[in-house]
Amino acid sequence: MKFPILLPNIFNHPFTYESDIELKIGDFVEVPFGKSKMIGVVWDDFEKKNNKNFKVKKIIKKLQIPSLKKNTLNFLNWFSEYNLVPKGMALKLVLLSGKPIEKFDKKFYQDFNNKIKKNSFKLTNEQKKTLNEINISNQKFNVHVLQGTTGSGKTIVYFEALKKILEKGFQGLIMLPEIGLTNQFENKFREFFGFKPAIWHSGITKKNKEIIWSGLINNEINVVIGARSSLFLPFKKLGLIIVDEEHDQSYKQDEGVIYNARDMAISRASFENIPVNLITAVPSVET
Repeated sequence: MKFPILLPNIFNHPFTYESDIELKIGDFVEVPFGKSKMIGVVWDDFEKKNNKNFKVKKIIKKLQIPSLKKNTLNFLNWFSEYNLVPKGMALKLVLLSGKPIEKFDKKFYQDFNNKIKKNSFKLTNEQKKTLNEINISNQKFNVHVLQGTTGSGKTIVYFEALKKILEKGFQGLIMLPEIGLTNQFENKFREFFGFKPAIWHSGITKKNKEIIWSGLINNEINVVIGARSSLFLPFKKLGLIIVDEEHDQSYKQDEGVIYNARDMAISRASFENIPVNLITAVPSVET
């Protein structure tokens, strides 16, 4: 059997490999590439054929890691075309140093998955009305804008909306524009939910990144609070994306792979058929 394997590199197409074992789209595999070995993903189309006959190499092995979802691959294909980025580079955004991470012992995920505590936060009538509208529209893909002045209680409203999603067994992503906001925001989160969220940005250690990456693809971690790059994490059951301060220019990545994380969040939500909530005091021109 022949399979198209995309490598996390500058290539814009998958390479064809043979395998004796049955594979499905999204599976992680190890393949020979030149004199070295690389990790690749079974993609959704083959390398473009030509008239010359080439010897097709065999896949070395399938990795024991849950496969990437078809929706994620569709998003990466679209992301590649929209942002004029090779597909291999788009895949690289999902992987850590070009590699997937195998599952850790369950004890490494325990801090992130305590039960949601009952809290005593009381919503105003206006907050209740807003929350009700959000909950109604949070059944499938929908872009909901939550606008309110600073200090008006927007955070509590979308925390309540996220709680409903988590109670149904889904995962949530809260995106923040600045790394410096995460510590203060994490304290708010723990006060409300009673458990520790996974924090994702360029400043966290490699070990923590590996734990979070593997925890998400194995559905062992519920919530990520992160910067731009958190959008490309391999969520297994993503149920809601929240973009806080959606007007902030920091969501624009202007070096390396160039993209606007706010716009890409809406796109990923569309491919996942889940809601995305844009939170702001002063909406961006696009919104």
